[in-house]
Amino acid sequence: MQGPKRRHTTQGFELTFGVNHLGCFAFTVLLLPKLAETPGSRIVATSSGLHRNAKIEWDDLAAQQRYQWMPRYAASKLANLLFIFELDRRLRAAGLPVTAAACHPGLAGTHLARDSWWGDIAMSLIGLLFNTPAQGAWGALQAATGPVKPGGYYGPTKFSELRGPSGECTPSADARNPELARRLWDLSVRLTGIDADSLSHT
Repeated sequence: MQGPKRRHTTQGFELTFGVNHLGCFAFTVLLLPKLAETPGSRIVATSSGLHRNAKIEWDDLAAQQRYQWMPRYAASKLANLLFIFELDRRLRAAGLPVTAAACHPGLAGTHLARDSWWGDIAMSLIGLLFNTPAQGAWGALQAATGPVKPGGYYGPTKFSELRGPSGECTPSADARNPELARRLWDLSVRLTGIDADSLSHT
């Protein structure tokens, strides 16, 4: 999560979208051939409850026209879910023995907002009232090592999925929209120049 100052990757992508989604997309697709050789392997992406009200700025991905750091972060977390759900569909269609799942930490007191002094203070208070960093990791641990459904989404299950023990969570309608997921997949292929032949088309 970058702060109020807009920054870009060396490739020219808006930093939050470039790191949180495009980097994960490229890294995952490059590893898929090796993962496909390993039955039981898993791919886990970390999203956030902030994805629920997020909108991807399809016509301004580089944030040249407008930049607001929290909406951009939320959009990257929506992208994480769209990617995992589309990846799950393609993995199953290709018959590959790889499970794709997503998770989220709820509200956890980490240094995620360290680029903003007031954000860092807020995160410290969140750690006292909601989840510690260790508790925020429960969803990731379940998605990576526990019994999961392919394409599942895991994280805190109490207090509107903000804290508590990990379990299956409910993604937003946009996150489950297959048209948005395919659009993001095709865009990611075009922007990164990386594709997986066996998963390119379903």
